[in-house]
Amino acid sequence: MSSLRARLFYASMKVFFRFLMPAQGSVETYRKGAGQQFFERMPAGISWEVGHINGVPGEWITPSEVRTDRALLYLHGGGYVVSTPHIHRLLVGRLAHTLSCRAFMPEYRLAPEHPFPAAIEDVTAAYDGILESGFSAAQIVVAGDSAGGGLTAALLLHLCEMGKPLPAAACLISALLDCTFSGNRLPELQRRDPYLRLSDLSMMAKHYYTVHDPRNPLISPLWGDVSGLPPLCVLAGENELLCDEAVQFAEQVRQAGGVAELKIWPGMVHAFPLFAGIIPEGKMAIAEIGAFFEKHLPRNP
Repeated sequence: MSSLRARLFYASMKVFFRFLMPAQGSVETYRKGAGQQFFERMPAGISWEVGHINGVPGEWITPSEVRTDRALLYLHGGGYVVSTPHIHRLLVGRLAHTLSCRAFMPEYRLAPEHPFPAAIEDVTAAYDGILESGFSAAQIVVAGDSAGGGLTAALLLHLCEMGKPLPAAACLISALLDCTFSGNRLPELQRRDPYLRLSDLSMMAKHYYTVHDPRNPLISPLWGDVSGLPPLCVLAGENELLCDEAVQFAEQVRQAGGVAELKIWPGMVHAFPLFAGIIPEGKMAIAEIGAFFEKHLPRNP
């Protein structure tokens, strides 16, 4: 059972998004809403600065204690059309602090101005840049939430296709893994989800894949060959639209002989680790992601 604070948070989100906030309907209205100032400050001991790597702009997020033998590449969510660094850097900062490493969050190009394959090109370039800066693949972990979680899975598939070295491990948080939205339980999950709307997700996805087949594995990794992927941590909330995609993807990885540690968090909403400053489950999930990565990263500083 989820915590009392999480249950109150879920109820408040449901009231706000179901009854007080109409469906967005356009990229412009989503971007306007995403630009609102977030109410939480970066935790003490974590700094951030605008930077770039291998020609890709983004943010470097650095905790006060940093190991030089590991790095985190984090791919933010936003339906491939929205960027919210003021929100995501909080989660990235907490993960970086847990791992005692620097993290880079690329500002990959967004649709509809830059549809597929712009985003996968940018995050691949960022990954290559971390390798070229002196880290080995075994010293790099990758994580992402929502569309960024789907992009994380797509990056892994892309690296496999190109025969490039794979990161030590990866984490998919409430990942958007199927832009065909063909899951049988989507109507049931839509009734549970307090704020994701299938109509809005579908609109964003169409802006992203445009003329391409949404079953392309680099758009919808659920349709790809998942053999040979690095160890994965896959998590989602019980009360979110994308819950089943996490279950299906983890099962596919296991059937292909890979490692996929799956956890569906009871009572949780989409991308709930973003709300670690509000609900204890968010902090617990970040700790579990950190512990998972620790098992696959170099142990000696």
